[in-house]
Amino acid sequence: MAVRTVAFQLASARPRRGRGGIFRRFGRSQDGATAVEFGFVAIPFFALLMAIFETALMFWTTQVLEESLSQASRSILTGESRSLYKGTAAANAAAFRDAICAQAPLGLVDCSKLTIDVRSYASFNEAGSQTAASNPISSGTLDVSRFGYTQPAGDQIVVIRAVLDYSLFLTGWASQGLANLSTGHRAIVASMAFRTEPFL
Repeated sequence: MAVRTVAFQLASARPRRGRGGIFRRFGRSQDGATAVEFGFVAIPFFALLMAIFETALMFWTTQVLEESLSQASRSILTGESRSLYKGTAAANAAAFRDAICAQAPLGLVDCSKLTIDVRSYASFNEAGSQTAASNPISSGTLDVSRFGYTQPAGDQIVVIRAVLDYSLFLTGWASQGLANLSTGHRAIVASMAFRTEPFL
């Protein structure tokens, strides 16, 4: 009889597991808190990570385009271009564009979206004013209709511009800070100005 009384007392002393107890235990539980916290920060974290990669790739492409333009422009500086590009202005522009793309590693520069402009001037002052007046980017629009190729002579001021219509991987609000065109793309412009050697 005594054993039954003790068992009854122990059973009655146990807390009842009702709905209120379940919610209290859920509120006190720390299991899975890390996963829930990471869920809150995962979206902005990965968005920031993608933006960093996007920006780094864009700057890398810009650097590659500038270096490729510098290497390809040596033929114009030395006068070698007069024997390399002997066709029409359009054919010379295409050949010089291909020479730039050949210098770009890993296919970072899409040659089908690259436009070049080669012009000669009598002085650096004239080159600066004329180049500023013919900015290819205006109000979010890329206009390269006036771009062309003029074969420079010796001892002339030459301004070379290469404009790449660069497609960003991120779209919408994520690329607004990088895009400078209304299409959501970025026009990457690389330019050089120099005086050609006094070749004949």
